[in-house]
Parts: sequence; C-alpha cells; structure tokens
Amino acid sequence: MNLKAVLLEQMVACHDQKNWFVPLKIALDGVSAEQAAWKSGGSNSIWQIVNHLIYWNERYLNRFKGNPLPPEVNNDATFDITDPNGTDEEWEAVVSRLFKVMSDWVDAVKEYDEEKLHSPAYKESDGLWSSAIAHLIIHNAYHIGQIVEIRKVRGIWDSSKGVQ
Repeated sequence: MNLKAVLLEQMVACHDQKNWFVPLKIALDGVSAEQAAWKSGGSNSIWQIVNHLIYWNERYLNRFKGNPLPPEVNNDATFDITDPNGTDEEWEAVVSRLFKVMSDWVDAVKEYDEEKLHSPAYKESDGLWSSAIAHLIIHNAYHIGQIVEIRKVRGIWDSSKGVQ
C-alpha cells in the first residue's frame, strides 16, 4: 500500500467508515442544535469542536490546492466561527460543511499525484504534505473522541454505535 492509499484510508476512517474508532458521521448522527450547543464549564461544545474542525480542514485543504487563504485567526477563535446557539437548520448546515470539507479532502488527495505528498507544505520549514495531512487526520480523530465523550457524559450516546 502506498502513502496516498494509507492517507486516504485514514481520511475515510475519520469521516464515514467505522473502524477502530467511531467516524464523524456516526459521532454526529442524531445530535440536535441544542445538544450540540451544550457546554460544561470551560470545555468546548460539540458545535464549537465542529467549527474548529471546519476551520483547520478548510485552511489546510485550500493551502494544499494552492488557493488563497484568509488571514489566520487565533486558535481559540476557531471554535466560535458559527453561533453555537443557532437553530437545527443552522446546525445541519454546519455539519454539512464539515462533511463536505472531509469529502473534498479525499477527492483532493485522489486527484493529485503522490509527488505532491512528498513536497513541502510550508514555506518556512521543510515539513512535507504527507506529514501535515497525517497530523490533520490525528487532529480530527482526537476531536471525534471528544465529541463521543461529550455525548456519553450527556447521556445522548447509543453504545451500539461504537466499534465492534
């Protein structure tokens, strides 16, 4: 299996294919806007985590494709890009946006030659795209775990959705 295939396999595991951990599609299934907006103390809500994932996945995808980037924001601000007190329709639009960027990532990696994965991802360092994408995937998996944990704490998680 080549590097491109490994990254694609990990991307779909994060997005919609149940594997060693629950993918985003299952982690967010059935979550209402009210449930997504719930917070405990200083922790982030599910909605805020989804905002954060959208920001970083879109930013890196645009960079990968060579598209212009909007100004970078403070990482803490990425959690509040959309209103976590919105309606179910607004929540569904935010989830759709996350699922779209996840699908767009898969399409982009499929589209580019593997050479792209061995090229520099940053002007200021010699880090390669393969490494940047691998770290983005790990970042996604980490936050998927947070979403599932929030659902468990709130009693809105169906344990039959977990891995076998």
